[in-house]
Amino acid sequence: MRKTRTAVAAASLTAAALLLTACGAGTGPGDGEDAGALEDQITAVTAEQLKGTTITMSRMFGDCEESTQGVVDPALATTECEAIQILTNKFNAENEYGITVERLGGTDWNSYYDAFNASIAGGEPANIANLHDYSMSDYAKRDQLLSFDPEALGVDMTDATEQAQKSVMWDGSTYAVPFDAHALVMHVNTDVLAKAGYIGTDGRPVLPTSPEELLQMGKDVKDKTGLMLFSSGFANDDMAWRFFYSLVRQQGSDVISADGSAEVDTEAAAKALELIDALLDAGYMHTNADYAGSIDEWKNQQSAILLNGVWAINEYAATTDFGYTVTDLPTVFDAPAAWASSHMWVMPRQKGDDPVKYRAALEFAKFLYDNTDAWSIATGHIAPRVSVVESDAYLAAPERANYTQTALTGISFVPQIENWTAIKSLIHAQLDEVWFSDKAIADALSEAQARVTQELK
Repeated sequence: MRKTRTAVAAASLTAAALLLTACGAGTGPGDGEDAGALEDQITAVTAEQLKGTTITMSRMFGDCEESTQGVVDPALATTECEAIQILTNKFNAENEYGITVERLGGTDWNSYYDAFNASIAGGEPANIANLHDYSMSDYAKRDQLLSFDPEALGVDMTDATEQAQKSVMWDGSTYAVPFDAHALVMHVNTDVLAKAGYIGTDGRPVLPTSPEELLQMGKDVKDKTGLMLFSSGFANDDMAWRFFYSLVRQQGSDVISADGSAEVDTEAAAKALELIDALLDAGYMHTNADYAGSIDEWKNQQSAILLNGVWAINEYAATTDFGYTVTDLPTVFDAPAAWASSHMWVMPRQKGDDPVKYRAALEFAKFLYDNTDAWSIATGHIAPRVSVVESDAYLAAPERANYTQTALTGISFVPQIENWTAIKSLIHAQLDEVWFSDKAIADALSEAQARVTQELK
């Protein structure tokens, strides 16, 4: 029986007329700016004015400029960082205006928002920045992001998935250009599962269909191979939280109800935590690893399955020295569901509201949207455009046939409400109390319910 666990704190364009919507009241640098005047200025920007413009970008995919210097073919990318840097190189080399994009900052996603928030507070944010869907509204409501008409920009949102169309909107206006979706999946060592008897005659993993079958799978892997079933980041990481959220959503529940109230202290949440606790108590997974540690553990063949996102699929397919495949999370409760989020590109409001810089940033945003096929094929992220997801080239990329179709219908995006990051952190803190300090599940969920209710007020 598990008594205590190591205590770790977890914190957590080419348009003749680019029509901007009114910015409204807020605390951004454009407060009081006449929206119509700004619209006219941006519309009047000429190709000559754009020529030679340099803009900055803030992103969360790492630093790899040196290893990708001069590379402009996205097909050569092997990681997220290489893919976004090569796309940036390609834009710099090929855009008709001679716009140059320079990276302002942002390497690791865990520290990205601290740096981005500091740049906003200091009044010098990048001209184009990378955000998640769940955080965009927190900046839009403060007039810290530029709103725009994607149709005037030339972004064909009719090709975007339903979720992508919704995720870039706040209060009736568009504030972002979609870039991808990403979900929690299982990265599988098929050699280990074969030894444990969990590879079918079709060569695919045999997945459990109930909590009991999942626990039996863990026992069989441990008994027959001596290895753990799962590796997952718990320490200072969101992966275990995402597993918990997936199990809650599989039961038709959520942590925020449809009317926007707290819905944390539920039977579904208790069942999800009880299942994770049972896996931990039996030694089928552990809480000691952080994000990088869980990957190293799985790569060193200490477990059968890595709980991680789609973003690493191409990298793992190319680098693992054992049998590798990807599956969706098993449906062990009522319906398929897996935690999901998305990346998007926004244009932070700038001091002086320089229309030329805004226009240049929107040109780059359009380029990135037009190249979501290159991004998704090079990484594993799910493209936000239906034409890409259904294309032969996309489906021919590593493992796509094993998760893409389910990803369009069986993934569960986190609530897109204001201040979601803070709310999630409150819940996560109570989950950590259960995982690291053996706090009673009922007490943790009750406290999370109270704290989230207060935050929502």
